[in-house]
Amino acid sequence: MAASVPVGTPDLRLVRTYLSDHLMGATGVISRVEWMTERYAGTSAAPVLERLRDELHQERRVLRGLAEHLDITLSPWKPTAAAVAERVGRLKPNGRAVSRSPLSLHLELEAIRSGVAGKRSLWATLEVWSGPLGLDAGRFVALRRQADAQVASVDALAERVRTVAFAPDEVVPDVTEDPSPV
Repeated sequence: MAASVPVGTPDLRLVRTYLSDHLMGATGVISRVEWMTERYAGTSAAPVLERLRDELHQERRVLRGLAEHLDITLSPWKPTAAAVAERVGRLKPNGRAVSRSPLSLHLELEAIRSGVAGKRSLWATLEVWSGPLGLDAGRFVALRRQADAQVASVDALAERVRTVAFAPDEVVPDVTEDPSPV
C-alpha cells in the first residue's frame, strides 16, 4: 500500500475547522469520562477510566498547543456546546424511573469508544499533513498508537459489561458497590 501524500498546500481555515471540531469532541468525551470516573469509583472500571481521563486531558492540551503553534484561533463556543450537550445526554431515559439501567454503562462505553476512534483519525490525518504543516509526524504516530491502546482498553471493559447489558435488575450487581462485574 502506498503512503498517503497530501494534495496541495493546507488551507488553514479548514485546519481551524477540523481542530475546532475535534476540540469540541474531546471536550464532550472528557466530560463523560470524568463523570463516569466519579460514578464508577471503587469498581474495576475506575483504573481504566482514570487513565483514559488523564490521557484525554493531555491530548486536549496537545490539540490546543498545536493550534497555537499553527497560529490558529480555535472556536470558543464549540467546546462549550459539547460540554452542555454531554450533560443533557445524561438525562436520557434508561428504562428505569430512579435507578441506573444495566445498559447505561454499556452505552456510555460505546459513546466513549466512538470519540476515541474519532480522535485516532485526527492523529492519523495530522500525521499525513505533518510535513506541509511543518509538524513532527512521529508525535502523531505516538498519539495514534495511544488512541489504539485506549480503544483496546475500552473494548476490554465493554466486553465484560455487555454480558449484563440486557439482564434483569435482580441478576445484575450494582457496579458502584461490587467491583467484580466491571
